[in-house]
Amino acid sequence: MEGLINQTLSRQSVILDIGCGTGWMVEKLTRDGYRVAGMDLKSEGLLAASRMLPEVGLVQAEASHLPFEKNSFGAVLLLDILEHVDDRAALREIRSILQPGGIVIMTVPALPWLWSYRDKAAGHLRRYTREGLRQLIVQSGFEVQEISYYQFVLLPIVVITRLLGRKGPAIRDMEDQPHWLVNRVLTWINRLEVALRPVVSWPRGSSIVAVFRKDERI
Repeated sequence: MEGLINQTLSRQSVILDIGCGTGWMVEKLTRDGYRVAGMDLKSEGLLAASRMLPEVGLVQAEASHLPFEKNSFGAVLLLDILEHVDDRAALREIRSILQPGGIVIMTVPALPWLWSYRDKAAGHLRRYTREGLRQLIVQSGFEVQEISYYQFVLLPIVVITRLLGRKGPAIRDMEDQPHWLVNRVLTWINRLEVALRPVVSWPRGSSIVAVFRKDERI
């Protein structure tokens, strides 16, 4: 994700990280020279972020009700957030606060047939298909620049754990807390897949990444 951000966003733009949690992405981007503000619904995450980043603007709010003036930001990060909220309302609000030509980088869980106990426990309302997400983005007044599946290499493992996870939390918990060696291997595979993204179009994946721009023609 860091590579995609560096390739796509300008350090001159003010970025809003919606769903910033405890601020790890805000901290990383600030350290890399970006101007970033954070927003989250949960106060405990914002409290932790404010202790780590006292100089950064942090706001408690919902993604579907953004408390910012129109054209306030040059870019928005929406990483694994849209599936938790009213997606049309959130995209409408994001379009309002973006400057003309403003960029959104977004990730969401993919493939509705992967729905499992884990989705319910995480508070997901839906999973997306690539074409369904593309249609939603365009209808919300944006121009799609890139939309693709990722986490393809690990998809067979995800399929097995999610199908078994429909019966209860045990398999879900195994996926969330892998052995350290397994976690290291999976992390390496994910990084390799991200590195290959510019030259490989994955046919499927457990997640979707989208980059889109505010369309001033609508």
